[in-house]
Amino acid sequence: MSNTLISPDSRPRADVRPHGTSIAGLVGVELRRLWWRRLTKVAVVAVVLFIGATVYNAYNESSPERIARQLDDYRSMQQEVPRMLEQCRAAQAQERERSGDSSVDLGCEQQQPPTLQDMGLVLPDADTITVGIAQAGALLLAFVALLLGASFVGAEFASGSMGTWLTFAPRRLRVAGTKLAAIAVGAAALAVLALTLANLGARMVSVVNRPGSDLQLPSPPAPDEPLALLGLRVVALVVGAGLGGAALGLLLRHTAGIIGVVLGYAVVVEGFAMNSLLQGRLQQWSALKNIQAFVEKRATYYAEDCTPSRCDFREHTLSYTHGWVFLLCAVLLVVAVGVLSFRRRDVS
Repeated sequence: MSNTLISPDSRPRADVRPHGTSIAGLVGVELRRLWWRRLTKVAVVAVVLFIGATVYNAYNESSPERIARQLDDYRSMQQEVPRMLEQCRAAQAQERERSGDSSVDLGCEQQQPPTLQDMGLVLPDADTITVGIAQAGALLLAFVALLLGASFVGAEFASGSMGTWLTFAPRRLRVAGTKLAAIAVGAAALAVLALTLANLGARMVSVVNRPGSDLQLPSPPAPDEPLALLGLRVVALVVGAGLGGAALGLLLRHTAGIIGVVLGYAVVVEGFAMNSLLQGRLQQWSALKNIQAFVEKRATYYAEDCTPSRCDFREHTLSYTHGWVFLLCAVLLVVAVGVLSFRRRDVS
């Protein structure tokens, strides 16, 4: 009789209480939801098409037909330079005779024939092609990741599924964190896919279009750093853009509104204010300039500098450190504001 009164599980109730889905499990759920979104597949297709177009452009730029035309132009200029030099010397002699000044110099001796590198005649190198594609595509990948993150979060508010999700997982910081983590993983995967395809395409181009040894074309300058470091910066930029887009989704809660804000910022702030106000001195705080400084390790802009006697527009340089510190602070600020807004505002 006493045995029937004993619970099959005599552990304390706190030990058998369900603790809910783990954070890793929630991130996995968010990743599956992100993958099955139509926009995600559109983004993947768009990135593949973009990389394919840039690889095809690199193929055309280094094709045998183009190299043959450039060689013809190079040989023509090599034959033309001596005649131009003689004409310059004759004009210089006439000017000296006319002015009576034997020190007149028209710079004839500085007219040297162009080199193969000056004409762009170099061997197609896989690393050089990959660097060009990565630097050209970094901004596009960042925009795609921002749009993907904004749509992923904003669509849940528009459809009302965010309220249902909070019923299942009522801890708002946990929900926001898992969504941000999923977007970060998805953006990183998108960037890695693009960089991998770019590198494979560049190596294919360098093999297919490699000219014969009889042309004796020089090799292009070697990249200043390993490709892996450039790839890490591009991945970090794309992840930061995805996090920023998701945070804007938590803040604005509507995909169309986020796109409007981003486009408005690009036109009004980046396109007008940064270039027109304060004679260009605001450009050091431009997101585009700092992205360039971060990806390419430097960026330049022209702004007015004034001395007691005059004002001139001079070239200024944004350093790599300035770029990554600015971008990191911007992403952290947007994420913090978005998460704080999501935590405090009502969700219908």
